[in-house]
Amino acid sequence: MGSVASRLALTLAESTGRRIGPILKLRVDDLDLDRLPYGWLRFRAEHDKTGHEQWVPLTELARGVVLTHLGASPSGKWLFASRVKPSRPIDRRTLDHRLMEAYERAGLERLDGGLWHPWRRKWATERKGMPIKDVAAAGGWSDTATLLRSYQQSDEATLTQVVLEAPKLRANGAGGREITPLLTPPHPTTRADGKVQLEVG
Repeated sequence: MGSVASRLALTLAESTGRRIGPILKLRVDDLDLDRLPYGWLRFRAEHDKTGHEQWVPLTELARGVVLTHLGASPSGKWLFASRVKPSRPIDRRTLDHRLMEAYERAGLERLDGGLWHPWRRKWATERKGMPIKDVAAAGGWSDTATLLRSYQQSDEATLTQVVLEAPKLRANGAGGREITPLLTPPHPTTRADGKVQLEVG
């Protein structure tokens, strides 16, 4: 993306699912690289929509990019310090511009739905099937309804699993016959002449 800082921003967006705003507000002392397995990262309450502080683990890849970034950047308060004003974090628009340039150089189309937010939706969708409260806490959602409604999306792999790998219902437990439409209990209905007729549903 043209700089180690840009690469780190995108790596953290992809690996933590967090919004780009709180990522750019990270401080150097929000890193605990001694904590297993690969280090942890703190998102402060004052910079997050949820208003809650949360520590999340780094991936192995993210740890490597963090160390490269720290080795290439002057020491200071902010993990993403502005080059113009090092006492302040980098401006969001600067990272937006670098990411758009990276797409152009790579000959790739931008993902639908924004510049950084598609990475957040990707992160959420990859974690379908995991405990929803933990997914919300790790990714910085204040409620699970928003996560389910707006972020976790259907995908080809999961659709295939739903259709082809779902267990079959069986009568009388696991050892019974597979339940088919022909074995569905009949539903009694009353005909016009008053007689009861059984219909198989």
